[in-house]
Amino acid sequence: MASRQEIDGIPSFEKSQLKATTVRERNELMFNNEILSDVHFLVGKDKARIPGHKYVLAISSPVFFAMFYGRMAEPASDVVVTDSEVECFMELLRFIYTDKAILTLDNALGILYLAEKYMLSVLASDCINFIEASLNHDNALTVLCHARYLGKEDLQERCWDMIDTYTSQILESEAFLELDIETLSLLVQRNTVSVKEIQMFKAVNCWSENECRRRSLEVSTENKRALVSKAIKFIRFPLMSPLEFADEVARSGLLSYEETTNVFLYFFSSHETKLQFSKIPRSPRETLIKKTLRCSRFKSCCGNDWFCDTRKCDAIKFMIDKPIYIKGIAVYGASKMEGEYTTSIELLKQNKVVSERKMSFSSYTSSTLHDILFERPIFIEKNEVYTINLLLQGPSSLSGRDGFSVVETEGVKFTFIDHTSPNGTSVTAGQIPEIIFHL
Repeated sequence: MASRQEIDGIPSFEKSQLKATTVRERNELMFNNEILSDVHFLVGKDKARIPGHKYVLAISSPVFFAMFYGRMAEPASDVVVTDSEVECFMELLRFIYTDKAILTLDNALGILYLAEKYMLSVLASDCINFIEASLNHDNALTVLCHARYLGKEDLQERCWDMIDTYTSQILESEAFLELDIETLSLLVQRNTVSVKEIQMFKAVNCWSENECRRRSLEVSTENKRALVSKAIKFIRFPLMSPLEFADEVARSGLLSYEETTNVFLYFFSSHETKLQFSKIPRSPRETLIKKTLRCSRFKSCCGNDWFCDTRKCDAIKFMIDKPIYIKGIAVYGASKMEGEYTTSIELLKQNKVVSERKMSFSSYTSSTLHDILFERPIFIEKNEVYTINLLLQGPSSLSGRDGFSVVETEGVKFTFIDHTSPNGTSVTAGQIPEIIFHL
């Protein structure tokens, strides 16, 4: 039998063990550690061997508990995991052992899948918050497909919002060509996308060609039509110009003879034609009026001069209980005389600048508030601390007093965190009287 000194890692483990003063620190020592491990996971295509400890895993996940200690538990010490990449599974284990996972744009979706699979709700929530904060038009389709698979409706809506806004760029992306037919059909029939019908048709045509190649089929009119028939019926061909329809659609052969004739009759016949396709224009989101909401921090405004220091910023810290989009802030204007102001605002999350804006405005004593808006609305996560910094240059301004620490507006609860900024603004008094947002 090997002596204790001959077992790899024992001496260094003992030294680290003596330094661990909490249960969490001691538990963290066991992460990816062969010492005392009683199970191994064979992960991914290459079956990378990762050690684990059944007790730690079982007290964290009902799935692992059933796997190791339930009535159907198997005594095997090796567990094959084929539905995860090594990096994602390692971060799942890191969370179980340390309460933290290192999330990146590359691994967050895979970790979310594992968090759902092993019923780790806190990790799943962390992943969703990270994904929503990282969402952009380059990854919206990929995230959408995962969100649909996992049944995450709120995340799906965030993706659709992005797709509605950046439809043209998304239709030209590689991710669009990789869509499954069900998701493609949902996109094509969506009423709020911002794209012309001819562009939608060209994108769907490209998708059908790529799908033929992906399935190792001849890129023929018949194969393309068969693959795309479920989606193409939602394109609003009557909204195209006759020339666009003739040159692009009719020549492509993707519509049947009867469908093509139907649209041509609509364009040119003097008789009423019963259309096979919708002619109702889409309503892109930028044409819809979104209700602008305001969170007012102060009970009243006072005329006392608030000094606008060009070197010191006013700032507030806050959290919200549900996701929103911040459009900007309102600032107080001149208190006793007309003046010109230069402003610089920053929105920060954990000391990282999320958005910023510089602008100037004229203020008159009859105008109490002035809106400073970002170039586009910024998505704000729930239960995260954000900071708004305001650098205001100009004559002395009005200020607020009797501030609220909690304000609820249209079902959104803002919690302002006790914090006095360099220029004096706090929860109870100062500048930045309103946060402007929409749901």
